[in-house]
Amino acid sequence: MIRFEHVTKQYGDNVILNDLNFEIEEGKFVILIGPSGCGKTTTLKMINGLIDPNSGHIYIDDKDINSIDKTALRRSIGYVIQQIGLFPNMTVAQNISVVPRLLKYPKEKCDEIVHELLEMVNMPYEQYAHKYPSEMSGGQQQRIGVLRALAASPPIVLMDEPFGALDPMTRTVLQAEVKKLQRKLNKTIIFVTHDMEEAISLADVIIFMDKGQIAQIASPEEMLRNPANDLIRSFLGKHINETNEALTISNFLRTNIFKVSADRGILECTELMALHGVDTLLVTDAEDRYLGTVSIEEINEHSQEHLESIAPLVHRVMPEATTSDEAKACFDKLINQGGNYVVVLNPDQTIAGIVTRSSMARALASAVWGD
Repeated sequence: MIRFEHVTKQYGDNVILNDLNFEIEEGKFVILIGPSGCGKTTTLKMINGLIDPNSGHIYIDDKDINSIDKTALRRSIGYVIQQIGLFPNMTVAQNISVVPRLLKYPKEKCDEIVHELLEMVNMPYEQYAHKYPSEMSGGQQQRIGVLRALAASPPIVLMDEPFGALDPMTRTVLQAEVKKLQRKLNKTIIFVTHDMEEAISLADVIIFMDKGQIAQIASPEEMLRNPANDLIRSFLGKHINETNEALTISNFLRTNIFKVSADRGILECTELMALHGVDTLLVTDAEDRYLGTVSIEEINEHSQEHLESIAPLVHRVMPEATTSDEAKACFDKLINQGGNYVVVLNPDQTIAGIVTRSSMARALASAVWGD
């Protein structure tokens, strides 16, 4: 358990945190959210001692962190940031095992940890362990950043907007993977974001901060049903349906997607994925009509076959919907068909955008439509 007691931080006359008091239960996924400058990142960095409070106390399992050696404290807490921070001259295996090696784990144990963690995110050891960061997409690099934070089996993992620079599709996939890992490994995760969709999708508990203070602590469903003030209501925005009218997919549509035509070459698409930091491409025909998707894993599997284009690798496996569908119907497809997102098509079969798990989270569905 993590406990803040009367924690204050200020720089000169500028008060960053003002008398914070809250507890985080073991094994919970907790989101810190709020407007820029509200103090959420400062709060996060106090947990592993990167920033010290001017007054007050922070406890982990009833032990004041001021009584713990700073280096030992930081090595016992996982930390993931948006910039990823992989060592470019180290392989994937070496990056993942950085902290275990610092803690003097035997080589065999380090190798075992790397094997297990890579398998958890469907990245086979033989294919990825000896790659360097420059040989992977942005999404793959961020996966390795998450695995590195978990490698020494820390009970607490801190994440500071880790997926903010990724495309929506890759971001949604990684959100699902992190949530799955958190549940499987029973980690306490404290996650900073400015994205309410991400908060609703991931959180067991949301801590909404404003001007260095806590405005509300609640589950996603409780916050959706009973926002504490107008600022929180504005952050929830489109997630609150006050008129009870049927919501359409347009309320949740993400249009900032990356797509390519089916005649693009294998190497060209690999370069595009690396350049844009994506793991999956939406593929269209010459008239811009949707054909399906192709992933970096599929491309890697067939990289030695000298294919002229990605066309043979395109699969139409993701759930689909149309722009006129109601949001609940789209949500049902997302849950029942097991995809990470739904491809939304216009009447002429061109791509309108995607709807992700984060924008159609279970908590939102419960709040809007009931059980």
